[in-house]
Amino acid sequence: MPGPRRAAATALVAALLHGSTALAQATYGSAPIGGRSALMGGTGIALGRDGAAPLLNPATIVHIDDSGIAFSVNFYSYQTTHLTDFHQPGAASASQYGALSLPSTSLDAWRVDSLPSTFCFFLTIGNWGGNAKPEAKETRTHRKGHQKLSACVVTPERQALNATASGYSGDSAGHHASQALSINQWWTRFYVGPSYSVHVSDDVALGASLQVVGTIANSVWSVDTLVSDAAGNGSSSAYDTGANAYSLDLAAVLGMVWHIDDAQTFGVSLMTPSQHLFGQYQGTTSVQSQDGTGMAVQTTSSGSYRAPVPLRLGAGFGADLGRAKLEVDATAFVPVTDLARAEEQTQKTTLVGGASTSSSFPQTLTVTGRPIVDAAFGMEWFTSPSLSILGGFATDFSAMNPLTQSPPIGTLAETRVHHATLSLGIGSYGDGSELLLGTQLAYGWGKSIAVDPYESPAVLTLVDSRTYGAMLIIAGSVSLSAFRRTLQDLTTVVKLPGGK
Repeated sequence: MPGPRRAAATALVAALLHGSTALAQATYGSAPIGGRSALMGGTGIALGRDGAAPLLNPATIVHIDDSGIAFSVNFYSYQTTHLTDFHQPGAASASQYGALSLPSTSLDAWRVDSLPSTFCFFLTIGNWGGNAKPEAKETRTHRKGHQKLSACVVTPERQALNATASGYSGDSAGHHASQALSINQWWTRFYVGPSYSVHVSDDVALGASLQVVGTIANSVWSVDTLVSDAAGNGSSSAYDTGANAYSLDLAAVLGMVWHIDDAQTFGVSLMTPSQHLFGQYQGTTSVQSQDGTGMAVQTTSSGSYRAPVPLRLGAGFGADLGRAKLEVDATAFVPVTDLARAEEQTQKTTLVGGASTSSSFPQTLTVTGRPIVDAAFGMEWFTSPSLSILGGFATDFSAMNPLTQSPPIGTLAETRVHHATLSLGIGSYGDGSELLLGTQLAYGWGKSIAVDPYESPAVLTLVDSRTYGAMLIIAGSVSLSAFRRTLQDLTTVVKLPGGK
């Protein structure tokens, strides 16, 4: 390698290794959190009454008729991701590769997954004001004093990309290129905490929840490329990084529901910016190139990590038209701090031409955001008192600022994708219980980073990302009174020997 190119490559790799990448997520509805809510387009700020209620609007948990258990289990999710021109994301260096234009360079990745479930326990705790019995049917004149407590585990955000053990080979301009790559990105966020709701009047209910927010992010990239020509000359590059991070935060959700009349309901909720408790970040990087001379750089990084929840303000309007229920929601997310932040100490070792150097330095990695507004629409139509059809539509825009076309190596932001979902399902209702079955279809569009090994030195760039997903949703609830009745019925059927 000539002296200027060698110096440029050394400088680039030194900058590249200021930190390894880790996934940062900023789409806040990337996983369904309640069966009814999911099948009605993610609505629930006004009419919620399932496991999504404590997070969307805790004031709505008072709508749940009886103390009981609510569950939402999303068994199977299929997703395919298409990354355009991933194996050659840009024009190759003409001086080294000529007019290299490889065929079929897009990357397709797919996965079948089982998503975490939502589990909630709801409890009637009495009547503030003593206006009605807990088991009394809710009417406008007998709402005041109804109180509910709940405890929930909810996973509203999840995103994954898996392209493990993917290979590529192609020929162009007298060169043969082969690539071995494995990419695994995973992000999940869960909420755990209690919620309380009370009807302070026959028309107004207030609610609050306190949530411990856990965020886990993992990212692994291994992209190894070999290029050779007819004369037997060749070059290689290897880009391998890994990162693991988690953050624990504390956030509160406040909500209000106003029953305008017997048919119309208005709801509003506010999630406060989270308070960081603690978190950790660890990353490793190994970059090597062979182009006339050898060069290798390795780093290890460790430090603190935080992924705060932004300020969230939501409003919803619901209408009960007898055989049909409709709801329209709008939710604004306002990042008041960075979406993700890692403060770390990095140890770096560089080997060029047999000479080794080492250094240690602190650095801060951040992901910035911007305000966004999501919308949701849901409908439930009853064909009979025991059977209904549910459907809905929702948007899930990313609050992350747009990625630059030439991302700095060491960024926490690897993917920025917006989503739109369409859902459809059926509901079956019995004495104190319900069962919901349906599907949610999703489409995502945005940008993802990619390694361009055909520049000298190699660079990071952006490629188009498209995702398509289908999810099977099985959800339901059962009241404790119905559960007790089932046990009593079983007792009468299964008798002890001797008729006792």
